[in-house]
Amino acid sequence: MTSVVLFIFVSCILFSLCRKQLANPSCHGFYRFFAFEGILLLLVINYRFANLNSWNTNQAISFCLLITSLIIVILSVRQLRKKGGKQKRLNTPENFGFENTTQLVTQGIYKYIRHPMYSSLLILNWGIMFQQPTWFTVLIAALVSLMLIITAKVEETENINFFGENYLSYQRHSKMLIPFVL
Repeated sequence: MTSVVLFIFVSCILFSLCRKQLANPSCHGFYRFFAFEGILLLLVINYRFANLNSWNTNQAISFCLLITSLIIVILSVRQLRKKGGKQKRLNTPENFGFENTTQLVTQGIYKYIRHPMYSSLLILNWGIMFQQPTWFTVLIAALVSLMLIITAKVEETENINFFGENYLSYQRHSKMLIPFVL
């Protein structure tokens, strides 16, 4: 029962934060909301299995993925703040402030992947799933992965519209989510 209450409570907070994105299915934030909801669901289902006293293969895989996710998000946020700049964009009012960069960031981790924050969420998603893999948690993790891929694809279109040829060139020299793969 506590898990259900926690899920509903945090979902209400996410819904409140993402009202603008949910009103516009053509923006990347619309799909990202559902990815966050899926990650939240995995957390609520699997949080009780995160126990360092009962270490096993799944726990080890989960721990490695969670640490990797944390490292990636720290590197990407630092690089985005350092090189991206920010300004309000009239054509994307649903964006959060940190998303409205004025400069295309192609250094650091962004040299290899265009959406490292989504990569971090993708890895976080699977890291949480590995706490206690079941057919249901694997299904949720797969759906979250799909939502993150859709989110990145929609954001690619937004970035092409904003950065133009520079972004198209950047796409040719980097991967979307996973270095050297996707």
